[in-house]
Amino acid sequence: ELSAVSAAMAKKLLSELHLDDEDVAPDELEDKKITRLVQVLRSVQFKAPDGSCLSPLGEYNLNLGIRKVMEPEYVATARDRIGACDGHPFLVEAAVSLGGPVIKEGLTVVRFANRIPLLFEGGADV
Repeated sequence: ELSAVSAAMAKKLLSELHLDDEDVAPDELEDKKITRLVQVLRSVQFKAPDGSCLSPLGEYNLNLGIRKVMEPEYVATARDRIGACDGHPFLVEAAVSLGGPVIKEGLTVVRFANRIPLLFEGGADV
């Protein structure tokens, strides 16, 4: 069962593909039908997956954690809306802090994914 495909949308997709039988096995599709299927699926705007499986830290807790550990003079936090990549929901939460007693020369970047610190490599793509 696909969470972003309702029964109504499935019927609409079947009608656009001119498939009368809902129980057609993929290996029974002809090449033309497979090509048409790809075209139809690329043209449909699917609803993004539900982000209820995510457990965001939240801006308040992120701010509180940064203040407790780093003791900075300034903290700014932001949270983006839930997005999806290849059908997987994700959420970006970020914080920037300036000053404090534990500052070092230069820039320190700390990245977390699923609340686990990641090794940061300058210039590396995420």
